[in-house]
Amino acid sequence: MRSSRPHPRPRLESSGFTLIEVMLALAILAFVTTIMWGSFNQTITNKRAIETAQERTHTVRVALMRMAREIEMGYLSASENTALSDRRTFLIGSARGDVDELSFSTFAHQRLRAGLAEGDTSVISYFGERDPDDRRVLNLMRRETRRLQAESPSSIIGEAYVLCPDVSRVKISYYDHKLKEWETDWSTLNASGQQYLPAHIRITLTVIDERGREVSYSTDARIQMTEKVDYKPVKQ
Repeated sequence: MRSSRPHPRPRLESSGFTLIEVMLALAILAFVTTIMWGSFNQTITNKRAIETAQERTHTVRVALMRMAREIEMGYLSASENTALSDRRTFLIGSARGDVDELSFSTFAHQRLRAGLAEGDTSVISYFGERDPDDRRVLNLMRRETRRLQAESPSSIIGEAYVLCPDVSRVKISYYDHKLKEWETDWSTLNASGQQYLPAHIRITLTVIDERGREVSYSTDARIQMTEKVDYKPVKQ
């Protein structure tokens, strides 16, 4: 006789993932991706900050090196008419609030094109000026004339451009080798002023770093010819 009891059904083994397992895996993947992206983004930010700081430092050092080179070649001529208020060769340094001003005659002029009515001498000026696009930004400017003339440097043809952008302060001091002391102002034009050049000129340039803190850089320029140059061509 056949048994009337039903045969047991075979059990099916599941080979997939449950919904909870899928959601848990997605949550772990999202968490790991977030951590990796944050680390990657922070690395890019740090890299940009370091590059900006290096570029800023390079700009400041190039500006100071150029200023030192040009100041070291400054000179005064003994063939000046002292009765004139404007002279061809001089050095005037004035203390200002943020950026000190300095104008001087120098042998540092470079002729970029042949055939121009220019020599190796010129008048170079350093001064501060607000940026025309953002008045909050203070730039260190450089102006150079094409030749020497017994006129005000601002009236002589020349070119001006930004030597170092976005500065905080520029302070210039002058060492009087005869009085053995540092001065904040210097003038070879006044009758009561110094009729010689300072032996050293110290420049301190302060900028704002990537963290918003003030950082100062200094250099010292030693003028080679402190006394007046008395050169007259020999007639043949």
